[in-house]
Amino acid sequence: MLRPSIGIDWDDVTAPFNSIAIRMANEKYHPEKPYRLEEITSWANEGRTSVIKEFYNDPELYSRQIPTEETKRGIRRLMQIADVFFITAVSPHFMGVRAEQIMTQFPELPPENIILGSAKDRVHFDIVLDDAIHNILDSKAEYPVLMRKPWNAKMTGLLSVNTMAEFVSLVRQIMKASTSKPEKITAPAVLALVGPSGSGKREITEALCGSKGGNTTENISAEQLFVRPVNYCTEPERHGHRYVSEEAFDRMDFFEKTAYAGVRYGTRKEDIRELLDQGKFAVIPVDMCGAIAMKRSFPTHIIYVARDKEKLIADIIESDYDTEEKTLRILSIDAEKRNRKICDHVIHNDTITSDFVSGAEELRKLIMPESEK
Repeated sequence: MLRPSIGIDWDDVTAPFNSIAIRMANEKYHPEKPYRLEEITSWANEGRTSVIKEFYNDPELYSRQIPTEETKRGIRRLMQIADVFFITAVSPHFMGVRAEQIMTQFPELPPENIILGSAKDRVHFDIVLDDAIHNILDSKAEYPVLMRKPWNAKMTGLLSVNTMAEFVSLVRQIMKASTSKPEKITAPAVLALVGPSGSGKREITEALCGSKGGNTTENISAEQLFVRPVNYCTEPERHGHRYVSEEAFDRMDFFEKTAYAGVRYGTRKEDIRELLDQGKFAVIPVDMCGAIAMKRSFPTHIIYVARDKEKLIADIIESDYDTEEKTLRILSIDAEKRNRKICDHVIHNDTITSDFVSGAEELRKLIMPESEK
């Protein structure tokens, strides 16, 4: 992919929208408990914060919509390596205002690269960035990417980013993966395991690092090559993770954070650096957003874990997840399988038993081919 076409949403992706409506509602009504963006937990927004919908057709909201300098820098970086389009759903009587907004903030953008309308699934791009789950699931793009927001936090498995800077890094990874050959895996390095729910990332990690997952850097033997650094999360008793409260999570200094099915995960840079300084492989099950973050900071190989779809669905159904999370994980399988094209290596993990995990054996062979053993 030498120069991809990229379709980028405007509201709450390029420029703030709901956060401005929240401020306008607080300014008008002065509620005892101020409205917060985090309260919008679904696209329908039918809870307490639904009051902000009255401002969606207020010209004042549109006049306040200005992208941050960081976002503008990110989009201009994309313009250097890709054909960038803004595709934005806006009511007819604000279409002129929206077009003027975009041309004011990005005067170098060709006017024909502004697409106004809600039928986003009818326009084809190589890569799409949007905050609406339905637009991502219905997208014809080869790589639909979700911009993480409170109203889509429970969606799992999709390519997702938290900032425009992360999106730029992801685009570069997509472009690199389509033109470069796999690199040889040597220690020290991060082995970032990605793949659909049920693919066996946790079982591979345990098979390589031990049943406890190598959750600390203490008492690691010199012979131990694979170690899992501490991974923190906000759900008690999540297997292989160290629980911290939401408040403690917000206070901790994570270099990489993500949300998956409403649970927040984070990894500290110093924990990984300590393992790499010892010449180890840091094995980390993570989503693609986290894997890209790893690549920006450490020597990292993104390993896609492939598994038969029927086995993926069976494992999800038999899991302890609640009905909503099971549904979200099953919905994300096909979308997440697209990710394999942008990973550095692919391993297959169709056999998982108490004493054998085929994916772990495939990964060992990638690192130590038979000719080198």
